[in-house]
Amino acid sequence: MSVERYIDLHAHSDCSDGVDTPEELVAKARAAGLHALAITDHDAVDGVERARRVSPGDLEIVSGVELSAREGASDVHVLGYCFDPANPELLAYLETFRSNRLSRAEGIVQKLNDLGVTLELESVFAHARDAKASIGRPHIARALVESRQVGSMQDAFTKYLGNHAPAYVPKMLFTVGNAVQIIHDAGGVAVLAHPGSLRRDELIPGFIESGLDGLEVIHPDHSSTVRRYYGQLASKNRLVTTGGSDYHGPRPDRCGLGGMKVPYRHLADLKRISD
Repeated sequence: MSVERYIDLHAHSDCSDGVDTPEELVAKARAAGLHALAITDHDAVDGVERARRVSPGDLEIVSGVELSAREGASDVHVLGYCFDPANPELLAYLETFRSNRLSRAEGIVQKLNDLGVTLELESVFAHARDAKASIGRPHIARALVESRQVGSMQDAFTKYLGNHAPAYVPKMLFTVGNAVQIIHDAGGVAVLAHPGSLRRDELIPGFIESGLDGLEVIHPDHSSTVRRYYGQLASKNRLVTTGGSDYHGPRPDRCGLGGMKVPYRHLADLKRISD
């Protein structure tokens, strides 16, 4: 009887808002006994090649990215897999996203200052270990925690940074269709990230019409009932399914890297449709 091989198709390094370097993620993936790892940084692919350079033959590094899109008032994340991380058009788009993220961070810090919250942009950058990191709200939340202006990152989002909180600044207008097209043009597969957290199932048929290839079914925020529901939805619409830990770093309320026990067959399905 063959032994099940496990993978993790959703992990973040310090090239975006994770706390571990790509090299550290490789070490943790090996320690967890994984056979494949996708580094899916927000709007950045710098970590993919860095991980490949240090990964031994027993750990496959899958090219990954998590693109940020908007549909109406909802933030939607689209995961890309099995693409060419050196694709010039993709890299040009990602540079635009990175620049917009910096402008957004500046706007959030200014709103915080206007609210009487003392915070400097430099303290936000201090939480990005990589100088080229794609800056996001988690970096700002960590800076607020460090300065003791909130008790936790969750408090930071609830009080200041969440989508309906007073310091919120919307992302640039970039649709799911745009994200899917960029991923496809780079030779990749487009998957809707954690749809159970999005809670906008009525949007999924439109995403499929735009070329969406799959749904992330196995995720820490998805109960077994939710996983079964999205698995059936994917099967009905002939979509692939993926899964991962959505690992950003150690958290007491979340599993570690590889903790979701995603079978290798999910990666085999991604490869099948990307060829």
